Amino acid sequence: MTFLKPFLVTLLIAITLIAVESALEYALKLYEDNTLAQHREAIALLQEEAEAGNNSIAFLLASAYKNGKLGTVDLDAAYYWYHKAAMRGDPDAMLMLGWIYYKGTDNIAVNIKTAKTWFAKAAASGLDEAAEMLELLQ
Repeated sequence: MTFLKPFLVTLLIAITLIAVESALEYALKLYEDNTLAQHREAIALLQEEAEAGNNSIAFLLASAYKNGKLGTVDLDAAYYWYHKAAMRGDPDAMLMLGWIYYKGTDNIAVNIKTAKTWFAKAAASGLDEAAEMLELLQ
């Protein structure tokens, strides 16, 4: 019995990881097909996974909102998901926050100091584009 419990826990974790990966692949296909907006149940699942800590899904949601893949462009929602992923260490999300502060939005003023901060964090994680932007802003 002591062997069975850890085995079942490991099996459950493996099944969960496969399901999450499968959901991400499905969402990516919907994103690429420009049909993600038509699948509210998929969006809800993605949001749940992103809130639970999946940075890849949070970045996908942010990009979907930024690029109008969920209807109209929603830069506030994009910012929310980029920020969530960046705060959890996602370098690509850090780069995107740098761009948001560099360019500004309707609700976020241009802030070069904050842009530099996010570019620096992304550059420290190895993103060449962030390092180039940081150099440009010096």
